[in-house]
Amino acid sequence: MMKLTVWGGAGEHGRSAYLLSGNRVHLLLDCGVMKEGTGVYPIIQPEQVPQLNAVFLSHAHEDHSVAIPLLYRLGYQGEVWTTRETAAQLTAYFASWREYTERVGEKLPYREEDQRAIRYRFLEEEAKRLTWFDALPGVKVMWGRSGHLMGSVWLLVEAEGKRIFYSGDYTSESLLLEDDNPTLADTSSAMLLDLAIVDAAYGTDAHSQADRLRQLEQTIQSTLQSGGKVLLPVPAVGRGQEMILWASRNWGHIPIVTEAPLIEGMKRLLCRSEWLRSTDSGQGMKSELELLLSQNNWIVPGSDAERESWLEKQGASLWFVTDGMMQSDLAQWYYHRFSRDSRNLVLLTGHVSNGTFGQRLLQHPEDYGDCSVMKIRYKVHQGLADVRQMITAIPAQHTVLVHADKAETDRLRVRLVEELTDPHIHIHSISVGEEVHF
Repeated sequence: MMKLTVWGGAGEHGRSAYLLSGNRVHLLLDCGVMKEGTGVYPIIQPEQVPQLNAVFLSHAHEDHSVAIPLLYRLGYQGEVWTTRETAAQLTAYFASWREYTERVGEKLPYREEDQRAIRYRFLEEEAKRLTWFDALPGVKVMWGRSGHLMGSVWLLVEAEGKRIFYSGDYTSESLLLEDDNPTLADTSSAMLLDLAIVDAAYGTDAHSQADRLRQLEQTIQSTLQSGGKVLLPVPAVGRGQEMILWASRNWGHIPIVTEAPLIEGMKRLLCRSEWLRSTDSGQGMKSELELLLSQNNWIVPGSDAERESWLEKQGASLWFVTDGMMQSDLAQWYYHRFSRDSRNLVLLTGHVSNGTFGQRLLQHPEDYGDCSVMKIRYKVHQGLADVRQMITAIPAQHTVLVHADKAETDRLRVRLVEELTDPHIHIHSISVGEEVHF
C-alpha cells in the first residue's frame, strides 16, 4: 500500500506539492507557492523532508517550484529531477518571488544558500521521452512533454509495485508547444494505473481553445475599432509568447508593443526547438518564429520615457506587458495610463489570485479608472472535455483532480462520476492535508 498526501494544490489553484509515501520510497511531485497575501507555502511536514528519496519538478512556474529551497532548509539532501530548460528558468522565478515577498513586507522562509544548494538531475539526459529509466533504486520513471510551458513535463512513476501518473500542468491545444500523448507510453497492455493526479484547473468549463480564441478576437477587435488600446498582461514565459504569435497573425497591420522579456522568451524558443509543435522536428514553428522576429516590426520600449512617447503616438494598438496578475510596478504603471481613456481595455487571460491588483480590478474596476477590465481565458490547462479524455485514455483506480478550488472540483467530479461505468475507478475531489491510499 502507498499513500498520497496533499501538501498543496488540490482544492485550490497554487502551491502544488504531492507526497507519495510507501514502505521504502518517499517521493515529492512539485513544491510551489500561492501568490496570495504575503505568499502561501505548502503544508510541508518537516519530519517527512529528510526521508524524501527524490523530488520531481514538472515545470518552472512559481506555483510548482518556488518552495523547493524550503525543502533544503528543512533538511532535504537529495536531488531535483526536472528538465534542463526548467532548471534554467528557475533563477528568474526565484528572483521574482523574492521581489514579491519584499513588496508585501514578508521574509522568505529560506536563505539564498538553500536555493544554491539545489542539485538537479535532468530527465532528458537519463532517457528519451516516452522511455522508462531507473531514477533511483526501486523507482522507474518516464516523462513526456506536457504542452504547458517550454520545459514542462508529465511523469509516470513506478515504485513498490505501483504505477502513478502525474499530468503536471497539461494542454494538448498549445499553438507553439508540442505535447506527448500519455497514451503512447508503455503502460503494459493498458493496465489500470494505481493513481493519477490530473490537472483539472478549468473544472467544468468545456470550451475548447478555438472557442476562447474566437471570444478573444471579437473582444479585441471591438476595442480596436473604437480606437482603443488593449493591454494584455501575461507571464514572461508561457502563454505570453503564444499570444504574441496569435496576435501577429490576426493584427499584424497594427502596432504591437511588447516588453523586452517577452521577445527574449521568443528568442529562447528558437534555441529550444525540441519543445516546439511541428510535424518536422520543430522546424515548421521555428521557421514561423524566425520570420516573425526578422520582420522587426515590434515596438519594444526601453524606458518609461519611451513608453510615454509611444502611448501618446499610438491609437488603436496592442500592448503586451509581463505579469499576468498585474502585481508588478510596470504592469500597474501601464494600467494607470490606460485607465484614463474609456475606449481602452485591460484583458486578463489567466488565473488571477485573490488579493492581487488584477483581481481587485476585475471586482471593482470603477474604483481605479475609466477603461474596461475583462477576463477571457486563454487555455493552458485542462477543462471538462480534456479531463474526460485523459482519464478515459489512461484510467487509474484512483484519480485525484487538482489545480482548481474545491467547489469547482466537486462539480467536475460529479459530472465525471455520472459517466463512469467501471466500479473499480474512483475519482477524488480532496483538499490540502488529505490523503488517498492506493
